[in-house]
Amino acid sequence: MSRRLRVLISAYACEPNKGSEPEIGWQWALQMARFHDVTVLTRSNNRTAIEQGLESVGEKQPLPKFVYHDCNAFLLGLKRRSKLIKLYYLLWQKSAREKIQRLHELEHYNLMHHVTFSAFRYPTAIWGHGVPCVWGPIGGIESVPTRLLPWSHLVSLAHEGLRNLNNALQSSANYVLPKRARATTLILAATPEMQRAFEKFDCEAELIPSMGLKTQDLPHHPHRASEGPLRLLFVGNIITLKGIDLALDALKASGTDATFTLLGSGNYLAGVKSQAKRLGLAERTIFLGRLPRDQVLKMYRDYDVFVFPSLHDTGGAAVIEAMFNELPVICLDCGGPAVAVRTGCGIRVPLGPRPKMITELAAAIRRYDRDRETMLAEGKAAREVVLKFFDWDKKGEEMNELYLATVARHGTAGKLHMSLSDAV
Repeated sequence: MSRRLRVLISAYACEPNKGSEPEIGWQWALQMARFHDVTVLTRSNNRTAIEQGLESVGEKQPLPKFVYHDCNAFLLGLKRRSKLIKLYYLLWQKSAREKIQRLHELEHYNLMHHVTFSAFRYPTAIWGHGVPCVWGPIGGIESVPTRLLPWSHLVSLAHEGLRNLNNALQSSANYVLPKRARATTLILAATPEMQRAFEKFDCEAELIPSMGLKTQDLPHHPHRASEGPLRLLFVGNIITLKGIDLALDALKASGTDATFTLLGSGNYLAGVKSQAKRLGLAERTIFLGRLPRDQVLKMYRDYDVFVFPSLHDTGGAAVIEAMFNELPVICLDCGGPAVAVRTGCGIRVPLGPRPKMITELAAAIRRYDRDRETMLAEGKAAREVVLKFFDWDKKGEEMNELYLATVARHGTAGKLHMSLSDAV
């Protein structure tokens, strides 16, 4: 039996059943407590949901211990009034460093691990404490190519343009990414793009997707091919980066009578509806709005193919939910979805000139429309990929091996030869 390490996990976002970053924080906390004595540093705002979640877990497994930390009352109030979440997060990380140091003096941790937020742009409180540290899985370096920026949607254009600029600046040789990489014992990259960004500075990063599913807790009904028009599905925020405009152009170009259902809402909804009407697809494009996750999980079985042409997505939880329910996926060959959609369980379209991408997306729609047997076979293969690589319990086992190898390789007293100020 492996030795149980004393582990400190930093998880600013950490709540059960909330999805996205909070779910990632919660799942890593639970998973690593199976193998080690885990203390999780998070925000007081998460406390009620966490305590309810711990009660539901009960005695099924060892539980992590939670320590709740916030900035002072003035900053907390400012964040709540002004919604300056990113600024507060930076200040939280700074104050959390001192909290971690005090905890470390009492507990003598063997390893520290930062899990949320999972974006590379921000510093983390785990650096500089004289023990091995794990950063990630992290992502966020994925950017929209200039030729695919949302030039007709000014709000999104400003957001994506600034994001691209920030990514380029922070990942430059003279900025913070290489310094943070060298302050980290083990880097976990959520996407190939993030992994390549570290490789530019001769820093190794393990590729581990950030998303996962508790597969044993989810309903599953074997999928059957539908008769009649192919039923396409999208689940997510209806914003420009999701590439829904590409999907609609491809649906028109496919020459099929497929229908396209969208579950979600966002600031590009009016633009998508206008595009569908302009293309003569209004009657075949169905908008159902944002629905509770439990309801969405039951709806996957009513569709044939999942379409998710996101231009940058570190995760893409809906992709693996659809795959779990035996839907092959049509996506772009970038970000987290491209990691999930392996050969034989969907179609990845490379980034390139917009007309070429639309042509290839249209061809993918036609392929599944004309060959329903292949569609079913690739859907079953998609489910097997999720069960093998994206089940949270298996991800926990994988992370445990990384923990043990990291501590063994560097030793619990292994110190990083870099000052804390250099890392941030």
